[in-house]
Amino acid sequence: MVDSRSPEAGAWNILIVDDEPEIHVLTRTVLKDVRYDGKPLRFISAYSGDHTREVLQKEKDIALVLMDVMMEEDQTGLDLVHHIRHDLDNHLTRIILRTGYPGEAPERRVIVEYEINDYKEKVDLTSHRLFTSVVKSLRNYRDLQLIEAMNQDLDRSRDRLTRVNDASARLFAVRSLDQFFGEFMDQASEMLGREKSALLTDSQFEMVLFATGNWSGTAGQAVSDIIPRERLRELRSVRNSADIHFIGDSLVCRLESTPDSGLCFIADGAEGIEEEQRSVLRLFFGNARIVYNNLALEAESLATQTEMIRLVGDVIENRDSELKLHVSRVSDYAVLLAEKIGLPEDEIEVLRNAVPLHDVGKIGIYDSILQKPGPLTPDEFESMKRHTTIGYEILRFSSHRLFRTAAIIAREHHERWDGKGYPRGLVGEDIDLLGRITCIVDVFDALTSDRVYRKAWPFEKTVNFIRDGRGVQFDPRLVDLFLEEPDRIREIMVRYAD
Repeated sequence: MVDSRSPEAGAWNILIVDDEPEIHVLTRTVLKDVRYDGKPLRFISAYSGDHTREVLQKEKDIALVLMDVMMEEDQTGLDLVHHIRHDLDNHLTRIILRTGYPGEAPERRVIVEYEINDYKEKVDLTSHRLFTSVVKSLRNYRDLQLIEAMNQDLDRSRDRLTRVNDASARLFAVRSLDQFFGEFMDQASEMLGREKSALLTDSQFEMVLFATGNWSGTAGQAVSDIIPRERLRELRSVRNSADIHFIGDSLVCRLESTPDSGLCFIADGAEGIEEEQRSVLRLFFGNARIVYNNLALEAESLATQTEMIRLVGDVIENRDSELKLHVSRVSDYAVLLAEKIGLPEDEIEVLRNAVPLHDVGKIGIYDSILQKPGPLTPDEFESMKRHTTIGYEILRFSSHRLFRTAAIIAREHHERWDGKGYPRGLVGEDIDLLGRITCIVDVFDALTSDRVYRKAWPFEKTVNFIRDGRGVQFDPRLVDLFLEEPDRIREIMVRYAD
């Protein structure tokens, strides 16, 4: 039977398994005053195989089993060893087999075939030897527990680092700030075990807050309506620190690296986060800060480049009245076709802003040629063709992706699929994909727009021209995809009508 006394806190649990009650009494008597590593012994008794299984099901922290080999059956004790090691998958508990009939279960066979820690004849277990065996077993159990705890800690650390790596990898794969906010909230919420919540703003503190847990609200709702003002004062005190902070039950992390910025992530219910988990969170939020600031710098750089393109476009349009609205339509047509192809969002955005510079080289062409109301002479046409290489030379030395892309488009948007284009006579897929896209949409818009030497073509006539150029002037696959969208094409034409 299980000891009826309340288990002493921090005691070593010793399970005595024997069908002879006097063995239980003797064992308890010999070991009653033993303490090891500052802890006493707690004795639990079981008198049969079934009884032992019940005890093992209930008691999960048994340090040592003193097991009789022969009880109701000759193999009962050995069967219980197999049950502990294999059925319960318990390899920590120490097992000492005791037998009063050594000939029935030979020592060598038992030691070889069963995962036990000692094998004794009952007559050999004097007070001194029993004490020695028990202390030795408890020492082994304690050391194994320490190793098991260390392994569990390592497994938890490995799992947490794996989660950080996976979450960070998803963030590093993001290519725009719009994508970042959604992915960041998903990964941060998962790291914290919370549900995703709303973006909150508070102009009073110049802060943008992501709140999780119990703080919820609609986008644009004042933070002071959700978070007590005294808490906001605490949060404001650390918002310029690059580290994550734990204030009361809140986690606070500033994402922006610029001084006096106010983009923060805030989560409540953080008081129960262990120090090891806090270290993992610091790593994750540090990576998130890197990704955010890189994307912010890219966005700022792109905005600057886009503004420069707009200014250059204004200069070109002022020289050539036919270019007014042309670059806007060509840009939208190009985006339409890029979406049909399935280009990544970041490439589409670069294309959108690079295409308007496809004719930037015309800045080097005489006005008498650009504005001539009739057909160009062969010499004039050769001069006009130079706008592709002029544009390329203007743009190609830039270190920015946008301008390098614009340089390629400027040079290749008059190449032909059959190799009869200019300036280099490239053939088929030797022409850059973005150049092939621009070639189709540039010709389409030129034909559907008024020029000084002719009126705009009707829509159907232009579509037929593009279709006839399939595999000759234009990439056949791109022609098919472009012409699948007549409604969207017409919508762009109407949007930018003169």
